[in-house]
Amino acid sequence: MMLLAKNLINPKIRTLSKCIALTFSLCALSLIPPAVLSQSTGETGDPVAIYKQAGINAEQESAIRKLAQDYDQENSVKMESLAQMLQALRDMAYQKTLNASGMLAKQEEINKLQSDMALQRIKLVIKIRGLLTPTQNEKLVAALQSRIRNEEQVNLK
Repeated sequence: MMLLAKNLINPKIRTLSKCIALTFSLCALSLIPPAVLSQSTGETGDPVAIYKQAGINAEQESAIRKLAQDYDQENSVKMESLAQMLQALRDMAYQKTLNASGMLAKQEEINKLQSDMALQRIKLVIKIRGLLTPTQNEKLVAALQSRIRNEEQVNLK
């Protein structure tokens, strides 16, 4: 009977450990800015540099910077909350008595926040792309594709 209980608990612990590791990995990915913004820093460190390559005007630049600033402010609060939830989950995992339902509930909470954060990143990209003319969007996509190809070539070396 005791051996059976150990065999049932160990797989649960291993599964929860894998979930926790996956959560930390996803958290690390969520620290990465939106795809378009992360591709845009270039050598200057200016997140709007790639949009400038696409030919944006001063009004568009101002609007993009405002959107990015608003996103960063909102995201920093969410990241802090996510870090606290991950710490709480880690603390639960190291308790002598495993609270499986509490851990699962915490993971659901984490999943919901991460999903919301991913959705907000996509909404930001959509808003920014909506500010661009069709020609600017074409230039932006070409610049992003070129940058990705260059990064792939560097990674191959």
